[in-house]
Amino acid sequence: MENIAPVRALTRRSRQLLQIAFIVLAVGALMVVVGALLTTILLIPRTHQLFGLYELTGNGLIWLGAIVILGAIVTFIRALTRRKENDLAYLTGDVLNESAYFDGRYSFIRNINRSGLGYIDAILVGPAGALVFRILSNTGNYANEVANWLKQNNQGEWLPFATNPTKEAVDDIQQLRDYLLKNRLESVPVFGIIVFTAGPGAVQIAEKDPVVPISHLHSLLQNLGEQYLTKQDRISQETVTAVRRLLLE
Repeated sequence: MENIAPVRALTRRSRQLLQIAFIVLAVGALMVVVGALLTTILLIPRTHQLFGLYELTGNGLIWLGAIVILGAIVTFIRALTRRKENDLAYLTGDVLNESAYFDGRYSFIRNINRSGLGYIDAILVGPAGALVFRILSNTGNYANEVANWLKQNNQGEWLPFATNPTKEAVDDIQQLRDYLLKNRLESVPVFGIIVFTAGPGAVQIAEKDPVVPISHLHSLLQNLGEQYLTKQDRISQETVTAVRRLLLE
């Protein structure tokens, strides 16, 4: 099984964001310069009946240009800080590689972030279908009933968990299904799993009828055997290759 990230695709998209940021910055700077010229060099006298509109236009261009420049700066930061790697996903892929079942037919694609799909920690693609991973490094005591999550605080009280891994996983699953449908790969079954990478002594989970299966990293292979893996292939190797290519391009 290959444990791979679409680094080239992520790098390419970062360059595209930088190019967009440069263009937006140039437009914003031009608006500020034009606005400043209009307010400095008066093309119509102050006594003209349209001077109020003229002055408003100049000031408006300055403020609007400043907002556009701010947007360009945000885009710059986003382009330069896009994650090229997900260490938790890499670790999860290494655990999967310990199983002889995941041979060359399978690809574990981590740190997926693309337009039309959004960000997903990792997707395992193989004859069994596509398996979406929501990977967490959190520690502590948790309770999951159906789609609801609670976390126990230091005082022993059970409070709503700050995030909802089930909702996040369900959203990722649906996004992948929609994405595959748009690319004529709707025949691919999509599953999901929530993985906690901390050891069983650091994180404990009481679960009841979970919407999305939950697993500790150390028991992941066993849990996949019960939920995701099957003796019969669900999709052909040609379809597996098509999905892999789509997620890596």
